[in-house]
Amino acid sequence: MSITFSLDKSTRTLLYQQLAEQIKSAIVRGELTEGMQLPPVRRLAAELGVSTTTVAQAYDLLATEGVIGGHVGRGTYILSSPLTALARARAPFGGEAQATTSQRLDWAAGWLGGLSPQASRAGQLQWLTQRALERWGDPATILNLSSGYPDVSLFPIERWERSMARAGRLLAEEARQASSLQVLQYGSTLGDEALRSYLCQYFTRFGFQPEPREILLTSGNQQGLDLVARVLLSPGDPVFIEEPAYLAALDIFEQQRAACHPIPVDEEGLRLDLLEQVLEAPAARPRLLCVVPTAHSPTGATMSCERRRRLVELACRYNLLIVEDDYCSELFYSETGCEPPPALRSFDREGRVIYLKSFNKLIFPTLRLGCIVAAAPILARLVEGKQAFARGTSLPLARALLEHLSDPAFEEELCFYRQEYRRRRDALLNLLEEELAGLECRWTVPMAGFNLLLLLPPQLQEYEVVEKAADRGLLLVPGQLFRVENGQPHCPSVRLTFADKSPEQLREGVKRLSSTLRALLHGGGSGQGRASPDLFTAV
Repeated sequence: MSITFSLDKSTRTLLYQQLAEQIKSAIVRGELTEGMQLPPVRRLAAELGVSTTTVAQAYDLLATEGVIGGHVGRGTYILSSPLTALARARAPFGGEAQATTSQRLDWAAGWLGGLSPQASRAGQLQWLTQRALERWGDPATILNLSSGYPDVSLFPIERWERSMARAGRLLAEEARQASSLQVLQYGSTLGDEALRSYLCQYFTRFGFQPEPREILLTSGNQQGLDLVARVLLSPGDPVFIEEPAYLAALDIFEQQRAACHPIPVDEEGLRLDLLEQVLEAPAARPRLLCVVPTAHSPTGATMSCERRRRLVELACRYNLLIVEDDYCSELFYSETGCEPPPALRSFDREGRVIYLKSFNKLIFPTLRLGCIVAAAPILARLVEGKQAFARGTSLPLARALLEHLSDPAFEEELCFYRQEYRRRRDALLNLLEEELAGLECRWTVPMAGFNLLLLLPPQLQEYEVVEKAADRGLLLVPGQLFRVENGQPHCPSVRLTFADKSPEQLREGVKRLSSTLRALLHGGGSGQGRASPDLFTAV
């Protein structure tokens, strides 16, 4: 095969995806045809100057799509697929029988297959999950230690059933009144006024009290952040974001073609000294900062009150908008009590903080309810933007959430969640101390949320660890997915989740992790596993 592939390490598209795309393009052009053999992994990796893992991932992706196949003794070769069908369709007319209906429809799959690969982190995560399940072969016994999920088995489903029933009865009574039939029609894009009015009081626990007209109901923080990005950003606008960062936030900003500027975090979250250095640069065009001040994802770091105050001051000084992502501030593991830290918005006197709130991980993920709190002029623009794709939010669901949150039992449940999740967090921290002793591992100690970040021995490769862990029935998420592409070099890492696992499952998961690392290191490594306050200096 004389085709030459060329990979560009300066772009945001991952190398294995570039290679897979180039192979598919060669098929569509007719340069690679059905039955042709591809180079062996090691040889192609050497020619391209990349790791064998990169080539193997590209081949795996193509095999999953049915583009290539392999056979012992024959190597890897091109299969008959929509791409080869598209190549035949592009050949000069004549000499071929009229296409059947199914063949005529091949253009769609071929056309889509010829698109640039979607390098979204969500897509990569889905691919890694499927890959791990295929390698292990038994979905029932694989352990996902990186899910980022709450434990829905703790949720009082019977009380939710009562909340929905009461909300339904009250809504039906309201609809039966002749003067209130409008309740069944399309309502305000802002969402149910009753819930918005209640949330004004609810948010006093975080130190601020908005007006109902400053609240826009959403399906959660992903929708909220996507709306903010589409309405307030133009391609090329600078966005300052934590490093590492919330996976979905990176996807959203990159899809909007914003220029992401990563700012490292430490044990208290975003480093303001480094942010200020960037803002002071002559070429800086500050536009927007996205931050998760409580339960930072993926580290679990929580910003101190003083740093929150200083961050809002910086925003005022440099004319910066702040997007505050709050997905579970209620789940704060304080040493002295259970009061969460105040929101950034509580320090805001100029309307510079756009507060995103989600109830999906606090109640249950399929709830799909949250809100945006913003100054009226900003919210008006966001409402206009939302009207382009959604008329509003489900009224029955909003009323059910109102019933659920306003019940005094909700506060008791929050206390229970905090106690149980803290117990599981402590169990994971103790297991890491026990099982990773003798390895050069470090980890964060989360003060809120569901996750921590584990830094691996520096000589290991993230994706190799993830792949070998899958062979032991352990699903991990590599730290690279939480970073801006082509950012600063960093230590290999994985996210670990403790919230949706029992102590017994955590023990088994950490044992599988330990055996994976020790096998890769061949028993090497003299460093003591430890939790480190200066963890982030090595990131």
